[in-house]
Amino acid sequence: MRLLFHTGFHKTGTTSLQYGLQRNRKQLEPHLRIVLYDDVTASVNAARDFSADRTPEKLRRFCKRLNTFLKTLDPTDPRPVAISSEDFCGHMPGRAGLTSYTAAPILMRALTMTTLETLGPGTDLSLMLSLRNPDSWLKSCYAQHLRVIRMTDPWEVYARAYAESADLTAIADRVEAQIGTVPLIRAPLEDSKAHPLGPMAPFLAAFDLPQDVLDNLKIPEQANPKDPQELQDLYLEANQSDLPDIEVRDAKVAARRVWMENVYQG
Repeated sequence: MRLLFHTGFHKTGTTSLQYGLQRNRKQLEPHLRIVLYDDVTASVNAARDFSADRTPEKLRRFCKRLNTFLKTLDPTDPRPVAISSEDFCGHMPGRAGLTSYTAAPILMRALTMTTLETLGPGTDLSLMLSLRNPDSWLKSCYAQHLRVIRMTDPWEVYARAYAESADLTAIADRVEAQIGTVPLIRAPLEDSKAHPLGPMAPFLAAFDLPQDVLDNLKIPEQANPKDPQELQDLYLEANQSDLPDIEVRDAKVAARRVWMENVYQG
């Protein structure tokens, strides 16, 4: 059985890739078994739990839930298994008190060992990590945190505190050192931007798909884009206020709704 796990990183075009896979599922499924977040929720939730609290028990739970998922795969199905969820690398830095991806190498070692042990000899396993320029990645993560959680750090403070987490190449190096002979594919977001299929391009290139299938895929739109600076400033102001969390959340949702209405009306 052949499997490709695309396991990270956050804010590297992963949502656009997954949206593209979902949008083109009908065309791709004769050739690939597509597995997205909703198909592996228990496994990725366990990965996030371990990244926040690195106990042996939580790592075993991750392996157990991954093992349960892997056993659902039909070994007689000749199609490769194409899996994509950035949460296999744990929480995004900035969540659950984390400032880096130090859990990722441990999780990727556990993932590869569990997969090979569960599926047995002859398993053709590879991993993929999407990468991004450090400065661009940090700014994208910061904008996401301002909107989704109550991030109160100004940009300059955040950038200093999370600088280590932005060196995704170094983290990929540490992952590669932990997974032995399992191939690791690196996919810089900057490279895929020039391709018509965007972030889907390096993922699908790992499979021997017919050219006519690739030529007829629907082009994915950019998903989960960074909010403009004016909105980020409003989010930060709300986050730093004395308002209760629910009122801060509602204020940010309302501000974004007004901005989007103005965009579409314009």
